[in-house]
Amino acid sequence: MARLQREVVMVVQQMAKRGVPVRALARQLGVDESSLRYRFARPVDAPDGRRDRPSVLDGWEDRVAALVARFVEREVPVEATTIHQCLVREHGFTGSYQAVRRYLKRTQPAAPVQAVRRVETPPGVQAQHDWAEVAVVINGVAQTAYTLLGTLSHSRATAAWVGPTMTQLAWQAGHLALFQRYGGVPLWVRIDNLKTAVATGGGPTAVLTPAFRTFAQACGFAVDPCRVRVASDKGKIERQVRALRSSYADCFVRAWPSWEALQQALDQRSCELHALRRCPITGTSVAEALRAEQALLQPVPAMSEPFDLVVARRVSRDCLVSAEGRRYSVPFAWVGREVEVRGTARHIIVVSDGAVIARHPRHTRSRLVLEPTHYDGESTAAVRAPTPLGRRAQRQLAATPYTASLPAPDAITRPLSAYLALVGEAS
Repeated sequence: MARLQREVVMVVQQMAKRGVPVRALARQLGVDESSLRYRFARPVDAPDGRRDRPSVLDGWEDRVAALVARFVEREVPVEATTIHQCLVREHGFTGSYQAVRRYLKRTQPAAPVQAVRRVETPPGVQAQHDWAEVAVVINGVAQTAYTLLGTLSHSRATAAWVGPTMTQLAWQAGHLALFQRYGGVPLWVRIDNLKTAVATGGGPTAVLTPAFRTFAQACGFAVDPCRVRVASDKGKIERQVRALRSSYADCFVRAWPSWEALQQALDQRSCELHALRRCPITGTSVAEALRAEQALLQPVPAMSEPFDLVVARRVSRDCLVSAEGRRYSVPFAWVGREVEVRGTARHIIVVSDGAVIARHPRHTRSRLVLEPTHYDGESTAAVRAPTPLGRRAQRQLAATPYTASLPAPDAITRPLSAYLALVGEAS
């Protein structure tokens, strides 16, 4: 039973004398009826058992005070756990942690309560996204469902995207899927400082990964990383993460034949929640608030495949760019120009001025991937076209599918003398 203050006990006793049933009093106070009857049977000024008996810390007051002063001087919170550990380590204290906690509670002033600023963003301005992990059964196999949860901060509309991985590709694909379920893209997306999004730092000083920065620019939203270890910075999605297993319980407790079937169930459940819940800002249902907010969201872009690699490269004279230890051809007209190389799940895509100029298979055995048509065409003002192939070279290439099957070399066969010569030139 919660401890009742002496004044409260006296008031309650007077109410009981006036005929108020003890059961009703216990219900109003939120305590057990039998405990309340026991308290009535004791005198008001009777000792309160454990609170009034001698403490094992009697005689240790100076040492405890010195430890407390040490923490206060260093502006470190005074915690019973750390005080107990210091007493045991430095003074051989044999008492329990609970004894230290009771002593500090009785002797130390209560810490000031931290006020929290309530922030509500206008419609269309912000969404909050975060990962959650839930156990599921897909096609008869127990797996971990990595669920990207999102909520629009104004309307409180929520969406969930689920998959078997938590990679950079999944991170981007999940964002695009959430935007599609919102019906648009907000101006800002608040996220945690996870490695797929933040390369270094955190909060206002965070440096985004190149892949996610490029993705955000392509979608038209700004990234707002939270401060490190400050969960309240994204409190709206934190509450959704904690409630995931209850809000979507009927989706995760069932076995599903595929990830697509599970995703359809999650989408349906989100619609049901939107109809049941009320937006604290508008007072309407979340579904109605979402419809109003959608008019202020940006359109969802027609994105290509999500990518986890993005690097800037200059096209060499032989019309190649390098990435991941391989070289890929691009049309000769881009020789000498800087392009962007992106890596998706299956492709290497070369982009210039927002347009795709080349596409190759990714993770090939060959270290050199060529497209013969990249060397064909008319000269431009800046680049003259390569010399056309003769008939003999064309027959040789047609007889040997070089670019598709060339294995990576097992060893470098260049003579050592050539390397020594290069070293001498460099020095």
